[in-house]
Amino acid sequence: MLKNLSLVFILSILLIACTNSNEPTFYTFYSGSWKCEETSSVNGYIQPYMVIVDRNSIDTTQYIVRNFFDTGDNQMIVVRIDGTSIELLQQPTSGHILRSFSGICTPYTQIKLNYTIYDGERDVFFEAVYSRK
Repeated sequence: MLKNLSLVFILSILLIACTNSNEPTFYTFYSGSWKCEETSSVNGYIQPYMVIVDRNSIDTTQYIVRNFFDTGDNQMIVVRIDGTSIELLQQPTSGHILRSFSGICTPYTQIKLNYTIYDGERDVFFEAVYSRK
């Protein structure tokens, strides 16, 4: 009996040790850290930075995007995600004014935002692609 129990224990350890830890993570939510790659129409460079997406506890279709436009964790916008479309509900708290905004998403894996911000001289178009890190 002890021999059978030892065999089951050893086989269990081997089974756990042989599982593939390189399998992709499947997300079922938007909340969390996202890597942003933002491109501007002025210079064309890709500016990478991190954003935090938090779900609104009162309205679960609303999300708070922190560090929007790489302006710090205390700066945010509020968006509504409905299927694959994204709607801006609140302008950035950083003082930047979005003159246009559109967004689409691949549920839980990628968010694409297009927006125009007046930089004091001209309107600058940005494309930001959020992906899981």
